Amino acid sequence: MTRTLKTYHLDFLSPTHPGLESIGQEKTEEIIRSDTLWGALMQSWMLLFDDDCEDLVSSPTFKVSSCFPFINQRRYFPLPIGALDNAMQQASEEKLRSEPSVKHLKRVRFISEELFGRVARGERIQLNEVGPEDVFPSFKKDSAILLVKAQRPRIRVNQLTGGVDEASFFYCTDNFFNDGAGLFFLVYFASQEAEWKFDAALRLLGDNGLGGDRSIGKGRFTYEKKEFHVGSPNGESVYCLLSLYRPSREEVSSGILTHRHSAYGLIRRSGRAASIFTSRFRRADTWMLTEGSILPFDPVGTIPLVLEESDEIPHPVYRYGLAMTIPISREGLGK
Repeated sequence: MTRTLKTYHLDFLSPTHPGLESIGQEKTEEIIRSDTLWGALMQSWMLLFDDDCEDLVSSPTFKVSSCFPFINQRRYFPLPIGALDNAMQQASEEKLRSEPSVKHLKRVRFISEELFGRVARGERIQLNEVGPEDVFPSFKKDSAILLVKAQRPRIRVNQLTGGVDEASFFYCTDNFFNDGAGLFFLVYFASQEAEWKFDAALRLLGDNGLGGDRSIGKGRFTYEKKEFHVGSPNGESVYCLLSLYRPSREEVSSGILTHRHSAYGLIRRSGRAASIFTSRFRRADTWMLTEGSILPFDPVGTIPLVLEESDEIPHPVYRYGLAMTIPISREGLGK
């Protein structure tokens, strides 16, 4: 795939509900994962273009990352595993209570683009170089805030009779992004035609909404597209995941998970299918590697079938597991 890399900044016009599996709708994520974004884009894509879904799965024309925070024009990338080990070691050796402390650093999930670039070039981050605006979540209470979560009670209404089912009372949590804050993601395109179709599908998705409760106006956004350039790392390179990733059997056999330079987190992705024809059916659970994982070589990944077509299910359902990576220097990781 040709590495034409672009970034898309999403400015949300309404609250979002990127839900997590729970009893009701109480839990939400602050970011939107790559498999959720890809699935929503594919639904918009198929509404606009007469492309075959099986062809798009077997021969992808683009790769997407997960959606990460930006606050006041400052972008935050997933923390590469090991990037703050040196700073945590220094914090633990401080005789007086340091700020940020080890406890603060362990909560960090994202680092600023400036800090990420330094890690990618092979620099080891020192404790005194980690400011409150360099990490997310920040260790200062008065730092800029990405979003506010609000929870409210809801009750399910019978669509045929208009009656209320009192047994279907639940709570729903929504994310309200602050002014100047939102999410961004990166895309590799294989061709200009793929980029044109992608933009059209994303524009339609912005009108329809991304995430849960789209039928009541949630998740609507506008977007701004920008160029993105990846610098060359110094020294020996490894690859940092910017998306969820499901390795193929061949990649597992080649030792991508057991290599001495591999360091990764795992997440179980589950839930029901999202299209109107399949929403009552549960997809097969899929274990995937998380954003920020470090891999010894540039992975490819797979798009597994998670719900087969049948008499009741009008079309197959897939989960996106291709890897979006950025090469970084191994010198910037570890103690």
